[in-house]
Amino acid sequence: MRVMANTPRGSWAGCPGFGLRDLLEQGNTRSEKAQLAKDEINRAFEDLGISNFRVEAVTRDSVPGAEVSQWTITLSSAAEPGKTFSVGFDNNSK
Repeated sequence: MRVMANTPRGSWAGCPGFGLRDLLEQGNTRSEKAQLAKDEINRAFEDLGISNFRVEAVTRDSVPGAEVSQWTITLSSAAEPGKTFSVGFDNNSK
């Protein structure tokens, strides 16, 4: 997830929707960008043929305007409905 978060959108030819860096940076000040990031991650998973899990939520854990954004991404299992996993990271691409 960290690689996906720190990659600029459109910079990887294998999956142009893979990068989320700019969206997450915008999400630090605009909360609706977190929902868009969730949708983009799920779209990238589909493009890559990843079907065993989906993103349920992208949540900013840091305060708006913080120098380093902290995020939690919650994934749900397709094989085990109701089972979720959370991944935390910071988006320190500077």
